[in-house]
Amino acid sequence: MKFVAVTACPTGVAHTYMAAEALEMAAEELGHEIKVETQGSMGVENELTPEEIAAADAVIFAVDMSVTRSERFAGKLILKKGVSEAIKHSREIILAAVELVEKGGDLSPQVDSGEPRSGKPSSASSERGKEENEKRKVLFGWLKRK
Repeated sequence: MKFVAVTACPTGVAHTYMAAEALEMAAEELGHEIKVETQGSMGVENELTPEEIAAADAVIFAVDMSVTRSERFAGKLILKKGVSEAIKHSREIILAAVELVEKGGDLSPQVDSGEPRSGKPSSASSERGKEENEKRKVLFGWLKRK
């Protein structure tokens, strides 16, 4: 399969390029083609052409910020992940993109598109959020004491 990807992090230095390299290596290892555009402090590098985007089976956004000129990808299957996830789990991201294409965009529950499935958070994620807030109160409560 052919994929195009965009990697971008807020500072746009090391992680942007590390994610790009990880995705390229994983795609090659799995026998897929990929071209990765980086968006960082140096601007847009290795810019994807309209022809490359059109020829791609799917698009991978490994980003922690908005994608510059994202309208170029309208109508394409898009898998959204974070930059650090692309660095640590690039193989899984490529496999998830393959699954996305094979299912025609119908993501199974185990594949996270990065988009919420409904307007309401699940009760499990809501509970996790409450637990995290309680932990923060305990950890940082001493800051409020004088």
